[in-house]
This record gives sequence, C-alpha cells and structure tokens, in this order.
Amino acid sequence: MRTRLLRTLVWATVTFAGLCVVSAHEDTLIQLKGTDLVGLPKNYAPAEFDVKALHLRIGKHEMTFPPFLRSFFEQQHDLRITASWYHHSETLPPYILLHIQPKKKDFSYDLLLNLETLDLIEISVVLQTSDSRTRYLPIALRDQWKEDISKSIRTLK
Repeated sequence: MRTRLLRTLVWATVTFAGLCVVSAHEDTLIQLKGTDLVGLPKNYAPAEFDVKALHLRIGKHEMTFPPFLRSFFEQQHDLRITASWYHHSETLPPYILLHIQPKKKDFSYDLLLNLETLDLIEISVVLQTSDSRTRYLPIALRDQWKEDISKSIRTLK
C-alpha cells in the first residue's frame, strides 16, 4: 500500500514538473549583424534594423521610428533584441522585443512590437528591484504618440 502511494506521488510530481517545463517560454535571441536581424524564420524576411536611422523592416512592413520612439535611443545604450513567434497565446501575437539599457543607469526600456504588423504592443520602463525581482512599468501613450507611431508604419508590396 505504501509503495503504491509512493509511486502515485512520484508519478504526479514528475507529470506536474513536465507540464511546467512544457509550458515554459523563452524568447529567441536575435542578432544584429550590420543592419540584418539574424534568427527570425524566413517568413519574416527581409528583417533589418538600422540603429542609426532607427528604421525597422520585418517582411513586408517597415517603420522609421517617430520622435517619441527615437527618444529611447538618445542616450548611449546597449541593445538586446529578442522575439517570439512560436508561443501559444490568445492575448499576445508574435512579437519582437527591443530591450534598451542606457549605460550607467539602473533602469531600461522594453519596446514590444507585433512581429507581423510592427504595431506597438507596449512600452515599459524596467526596474531591477533586487537580484531576483524585476518590475515592469507600462508607459501610457498620448493619443498623438499613438497616431505618430501608426503613421510611421508602411506596408510594402
């Protein structure tokens, strides 16, 4: 009886742990080589980001960042680009994340863009509150900023 109970508990624990691993999600690191974004699937080609011109192209969509988005790149910074197109979420489309870490600052910015349309999903200030805790503070967008961002996106033929 004790052996059966022990087996059942072990089986339940292993099954639960397996489900947690299966549902875990990690973004894919995208490398910037020159202006080419390397690491996205072919259906998002061409994929380019010109950091100097602040011009992003993914597939048939492109945008030149309007002044509001440009402001996040004004200070010297490190840039990390990640993306996810393989997650299963009803609320979050495939996306590309630009993580901008201003040098000598204790905060960073996350610009989350829809990978298929380049529409802005969210902008956040990211605070590292401790070694193990991170706090994301969404930035509320003025209507004019939303309009400027929307107008900056073009669909190519």
